[in-house]
Amino acid sequence: MHQSKDIAIRPASLSKDRQELIAVLERNFPGPATGFGWRHEENPAGPGWSWVVYDRQSGSVRAMASVFPRRAYVDGKPVVCGQVGEFAVDRGYRSLGPALMLQRATFHPVDTGELAFCYDCPPHDRGMATFVRLGMFSLCEVVRYTYLLRSDQYLTKKFGNGLWTKPLTTGANVLLGMRRTSREIAGLDICLLPGKFGDEFTYLDTIVPSRDTIRTSRAADLLNWRYRQRHDPEISGVDVLVARCSGELVAFLIVVAYRHGRASISDLFGQRLEEVGLPLLSEAIAVCRRKKLIGIDGCCSEKSELQKLLKAAGFRARERAARVVGYARSNVYELASWSARHAEIYI
Repeated sequence: MHQSKDIAIRPASLSKDRQELIAVLERNFPGPATGFGWRHEENPAGPGWSWVVYDRQSGSVRAMASVFPRRAYVDGKPVVCGQVGEFAVDRGYRSLGPALMLQRATFHPVDTGELAFCYDCPPHDRGMATFVRLGMFSLCEVVRYTYLLRSDQYLTKKFGNGLWTKPLTTGANVLLGMRRTSREIAGLDICLLPGKFGDEFTYLDTIVPSRDTIRTSRAADLLNWRYRQRHDPEISGVDVLVARCSGELVAFLIVVAYRHGRASISDLFGQRLEEVGLPLLSEAIAVCRRKKLIGIDGCCSEKSELQKLLKAAGFRARERAARVVGYARSNVYELASWSARHAEIYI
């Protein structure tokens, strides 16, 4: 391990350091650094910040972290916050020193008043180590819920791929296909959104109450950037289900399908979710079943209204997916509850 005196930190230039930033990401995360330009240059909330830890002797970049601006609401007030991402440290430099340097750097836009607050979503205890050293704690935990659509993968892993497992798998799939969660509501129309998100989504974002809650914005430009402009080779499709009453947008659900055969409920947002949430989830399950996907995942915090809906739809709680740690100059962000779900914790 390298000593702290051998390394230093500096702000990164997206133009001058671009190739080195991408190289650090590709060394530390599997696959190519897809979405780099999308995250840094196309974000409707504005450009972000990046910092690099470099070797004093060679000048080579050995670690990096970024903060991406996100429009949000805190207790009903619109603010701009930041989400920490691209936290990557090369092997051989993964001591607490470089990580602490980077973590402290991510607080800078908050300290200068450029952001109202920033937050990180470490998925494991190792990622919490720097926060523990800084005397910080998680504001909420996000749990993964899952809905099994097909038993093939699970039963093959448990019992092997012998001929005798085929009848077992077929029977289990029939039973899984018999589950239904739909609830009919008079006057409610659910359909797929074929094109871009329009102004009605921005209007819905402004009228959904967010008192005593922290949540990110669902304005149309942000939704289009996130779901219509993103090119990720791991994603096989994005379906947007909209619920309308008398032609007026009430709520929507976004389900993202991945090439490995699973899907995620990326977002479920709107008014009257206690009524329209289950019909939307039921239709999402039907969409994924028609695609012959293995299962669906959903993530949410304990205080999120999505938790009750997922349980009612037959989703089962699994492991903790992430913890949300926030940094602000005011404790209002500790008092408000985080309505965290997939859309909040994954950039």
